[in-house]
Amino acid sequence: MRRTLGPGIEVILAPNPGLMTWPGTNQYVLGGGEVVVDAAALDEENARRLHGAAPRPARLVLTHIHPDHVGGAGTLRERTGARVAVHASRAAFPGLAPDDLIDDGDEIAWGDGRLRAVHTPGHESGHVCWYDPERRWLLTGDTILSTGTTVIAPPDGDMGAYLASLERLRALDLVRLLPGHGDPIERPYEVIDEYLSHRRLREAQIADGVAAGIDTIPVLVERIYVGLHQGLVWAAQRTVRAHLDKLVAEGVVVEEADERFRRG
Repeated sequence: MRRTLGPGIEVILAPNPGLMTWPGTNQYVLGGGEVVVDAAALDEENARRLHGAAPRPARLVLTHIHPDHVGGAGTLRERTGARVAVHASRAAFPGLAPDDLIDDGDEIAWGDGRLRAVHTPGHESGHVCWYDPERRWLLTGDTILSTGTTVIAPPDGDMGAYLASLERLRALDLVRLLPGHGDPIERPYEVIDEYLSHRRLREAQIADGVAAGIDTIPVLVERIYVGLHQGLVWAAQRTVRAHLDKLVAEGVVVEEADERFRRG
């Protein structure tokens, strides 16, 4: 539930395991409780866990606005007075009322370190990874996970933007990734390359399927995601849709009426 990752940084696991969150959401606590990165819903147990590590944080810094990362933001601010920071594109996100709007390259100091915002749209258009240039660690939110792959769900999710974000992260000087779900990743470039290869494979499978006459998303998912858990079918369908949107934009695929597709 609470684990020290290095000098001045801990991870607090939120009690929200599931098919999409795996063991739960990682909530990172920096500087002995000075800064918290992401806050899942503050039920009684999660409030106890976070309070034990960060009784009065000065800042709550968000990677993105999906519920398992932002659900506790309002409550945490009410209870502790923490200032909430999120990407500027999410200034009007319902119920959040952020105190600080973040743009790419902005920095937040903590203890003897700093976090630099790296805007990484794709999974969510306002997604921000947080880079510690001294430690060469990157808090990746949901852009990179240590288990499974990231869902890209249109209309806000964008596959082209996601692939560009992965390429951008690959250009950073990295020794460690700290994902929003799962354990730390000690081989950052290998995992980033695996993510890029996986997405290219899926794109090729989808293009080949359409070329073979498969013209609907559900049938493409059945063909490509063999043995998929039923609870993840919706996620696969949205990610296939994101790939198709990219292929349509590139002229490889044409979308017709009733969400049907053919080769371009």
